Amino acid sequence: MDTAKKSTAPEVPPSRRIIRDRQEVSDFLALLAENATRELVIFAPRLEGALFNTSRFARALASFAARHRHNLARIVVEDTEQAIRDNDRLVGLCRRLSDFIHMHKVAEEHLGMREMFIVVDHRGFLHQGDISQPECVAHLDDRQEAVLLARHFNELWDRSEPIIALRTVGL
Repeated sequence: MDTAKKSTAPEVPPSRRIIRDRQEVSDFLALLAENATRELVIFAPRLEGALFNTSRFARALASFAARHRHNLARIVVEDTEQAIRDNDRLVGLCRRLSDFIHMHKVAEEHLGMREMFIVVDHRGFLHQGDISQPECVAHLDDRQEAVLLARHFNELWDRSEPIIALRTVGL
């Protein structure tokens, strides 16, 4: 009887994995957004529409923002014109949910960075060390690495500036 109980191992959370397929990267980004409970941060020199302008990611981000009044998504990009042009869903969310979703332009001193990452709740992350390479490291629950990436993001955020083109003009 005891051997039967020992054979049922507790459910282990998914471990760190390497993702090379763009569709899998897109799916993992959406999964991270769907699992976010308090904070979501994104740094991307180019905010690729194929990854961030999907209906699944937009639904997850809108749901995240609506779940709690203190939820916050912050995004820092280098190429603001491209981000606005290729990400109409995300731009619309930034405009409609401006208290919960903020997008900034990276500071001049950080121009030319080659990495992209998203971190949720200082817990889960996806990190592409070089945007010219397809390889990403992803984990749903690695607090140590997620905290390091979140700190790096906060340094970028503190020196960044809001994107004026995202502000809605009202009378």
